[in-house]
Amino acid sequence: MKKNKLLALSLFLLITINTYPTSEKTVPQSLTIKTLYVDDDAPPEWYDETHFKTIMDAVNSSDDGDTVFVYNGTYYERIIINRSIILAGENKYSTIIDGSNIPGDELVDGLLIYAGYITVNSFTIQNVNNTGISVSSHHNNISNNIIKNISSFGIILDGTGHTIYNNLIIVDGTGINSDADDSTITGNTITGSFEGISLDEAYRNTITWNNIQGCIRGIVLFESHNNIIKRNNIAHNTDNIFLGLSWRNKFYENNFIDCGSIGKHVVLKGYSFFNKWRGNYWDNQIIHFLPKIILGRFGILPFPWFNIDWHPARKPYDI
Repeated sequence: MKKNKLLALSLFLLITINTYPTSEKTVPQSLTIKTLYVDDDAPPEWYDETHFKTIMDAVNSSDDGDTVFVYNGTYYERIIINRSIILAGENKYSTIIDGSNIPGDELVDGLLIYAGYITVNSFTIQNVNNTGISVSSHHNNISNNIIKNISSFGIILDGTGHTIYNNLIIVDGTGINSDADDSTITGNTITGSFEGISLDEAYRNTITWNNIQGCIRGIVLFESHNNIIKRNNIAHNTDNIFLGLSWRNKFYENNFIDCGSIGKHVVLKGYSFFNKWRGNYWDNQIIHFLPKIILGRFGILPFPWFNIDWHPARKPYDI
């Protein structure tokens, strides 16, 4: 009986192996990762199914996993990305997305991200009447860009799991405005804005190695909890830190330099409890081996409140 079962199993396997082709499977076209190219001033014969004149045409022709590579030039477009691609410029100084020709007077965004796992790298984004880059998804990477001459926001973040790295942001309003969670904002330079980095109901983010100068408020946390703010150079702002209704945040090893005659290194307002300060450099600390007292206000009442940096640094960090 066992021999009959074994014989039947052998015949089944033999028939199965011979039924299916032994050659490599053909990958469907929609799953083939490809690179699409954009050049605004190429000769007419250059354009085909993978070579385009506008960024938006290339994005619309892409699939998840593709790369859209943009050659140097000025592209007067509004870009909307709703698939998981890499959008890469040839050179961040000379590959420019310019919003000055977008019709109408309404507030607009230069680049909108609706899908997740998108990378935007090496562009200048400029002359936009609202927001440079607006993100409404998860796990995106925005790096090595210049964002300037924007009326309101350099970057707006929603969702979770983003990496914002090594961008230069010069805007009138807020450099990076985020209510995203579990994201990393690192290595960015933000100058001349009303607010440098602003977290609003944002949790478990890491803000490191940023250079924030010449703003009204350097870093703002409002109703934001369990964030890490470490090794940032926060200098020459009217108020270097503004903290309201925010709990259990960690401020470690930052430089707090020159908040002017009317500003403060830290503004504490509205029940900001259990925040930790350690090893920060305070340029107005007279005796550096003593704890730094950070004065503030308790709730909406004029009662004093304070935090303490128990071990302030004696000299500024090289950031």
